[in-house]
Amino acid sequence: MPNANKQNKDTLSKVWIIVTVMMAMMLAALDMTIVGTAMPSIINTLHGLTNYSWVFSAYLLTSTVPVPVFSKLADMYGRKRMFLIGAGIFTIGSLLCGMSGNMPQLIVFRAVQGLGAAGVLPVALTIVGDVFTMEQRAKIQGFFSAVWGISAVVGPLLGAIIVEYFNWRIVFYLNVPIGIIVMIVLVLSFKENFSVTKHRLDWLGTILLSGGVTVLLLALVQNSSNLVSPEAILLLILSFACLIAFAWWERRASEPVLPGVLFQHRLLVVSNGVNLFAGAVMFGLISYLPLYVQGVEGGSPTLAGRAITPMLIGWPIAALVVGPILLRIGFRIIGIIGGLFIAGGSAILAIATNTGQLTIDGALFLIGVGLGLSLTGLLIVCQGAVPWNIRGAVTGSSQFFRTIGGSIGVALMGAILNHQLTKAASSTGSDSSSSITGALLYTKERDSLSASMRNEFVHILSNALHDVFVVGFALSIALVLLVLWIPTDRSKKSTLVGNVSEMSS
Repeated sequence: MPNANKQNKDTLSKVWIIVTVMMAMMLAALDMTIVGTAMPSIINTLHGLTNYSWVFSAYLLTSTVPVPVFSKLADMYGRKRMFLIGAGIFTIGSLLCGMSGNMPQLIVFRAVQGLGAAGVLPVALTIVGDVFTMEQRAKIQGFFSAVWGISAVVGPLLGAIIVEYFNWRIVFYLNVPIGIIVMIVLVLSFKENFSVTKHRLDWLGTILLSGGVTVLLLALVQNSSNLVSPEAILLLILSFACLIAFAWWERRASEPVLPGVLFQHRLLVVSNGVNLFAGAVMFGLISYLPLYVQGVEGGSPTLAGRAITPMLIGWPIAALVVGPILLRIGFRIIGIIGGLFIAGGSAILAIATNTGQLTIDGALFLIGVGLGLSLTGLLIVCQGAVPWNIRGAVTGSSQFFRTIGGSIGVALMGAILNHQLTKAASSTGSDSSSSITGALLYTKERDSLSASMRNEFVHILSNALHDVFVVGFALSIALVLLVLWIPTDRSKKSTLVGNVSEMSS
């Protein structure tokens, strides 16, 4: 009887842990979808159109760079403590964002919010890897991914309602009670058997990694239209110097930020590479498909905001399927099928975008299914293939490389888009590329154009975005080549056990 009571308590505790992780994911997912919807109202209130991109870039920078640090600290001092610190910072940052009186304040507080986010998602997923067996994770992983799909649908609608009937500040204030509830539930439900031991945090490695990645992202964000400018070249050289020094130092550090196992075993190398290219494709579509819907097709801002919904619906549907079949057919086959889906959807966007919205939705759904199959399957397998003491670093590296890939992809696509628009603007007599996009995105200016001029601008923007989607297809081909390199899972389940002992030795 006592054993039965203990088992019931453990089951109930696991249920609440699942709820906690799903709520933490909902925080990050809703923040991503709602803020974009609220930005026009924010700009109107705070008068900061020129700093528009930094509202997103500041969050991107601080939610990316500290991920390996939080993951390492979670391996050193326990998941629970680091999750609560991350969630606390995110909640405070959200409160400050809602209180912002001008754009510089909002940008700084978004950076604080991003710092907290860096400690929430990777640590939450690591807790899942600790508490549940591989078979259990395979069954429940799809529910976590479903949070993103639901948020993709609910987020823009909720943001539109808040902005239209209330105040944009509520978009940020909404995170505060949810963040507090998440922390309380985790404290009560997650009993971590962990004793703090003495460790040495690799401060030099942390500084070199943070500096290198920060400078790289600054170079890409600030100089996306001209990556060969003296400023961009200087920043890129400085970034590469920091990253080379980081790689040199990590081979000598006693407790490196990124464990060497991440780069010594083919499965983990492939997983990080797939996340890198998947992030480039995914974030590129999130950034530029709304521009196509609104600028080329003449859709409303609301329709533009929902442009990527099919992709974010396809992802959780595939994630729900991947768990039950993972141990049956093997993760290599799932990874390859997922990669081919991503490449197929990207190819359709590159060659058949002008054939209608149904085609775009179908292509995005295929890409979402591919992401759900490949990324979810690889995460489950990689978590099961490493011992506890580096599971946090392995889980965090997935988000880290995905976001870095997104930053690079968005910047590369932006450079191509700006180059093509600038070249075309001179032939039309426009003073800049922004003249074309501005005329098409603002209803009053679009309606004031003559029919011939409007058609010409639409044609120019359509061609430029076609080149952007071609780049997305090229990145997806690189992803396919990587998934083909996934090691053969000879015995499926037993392969993972073998990897654990191999990596621990």
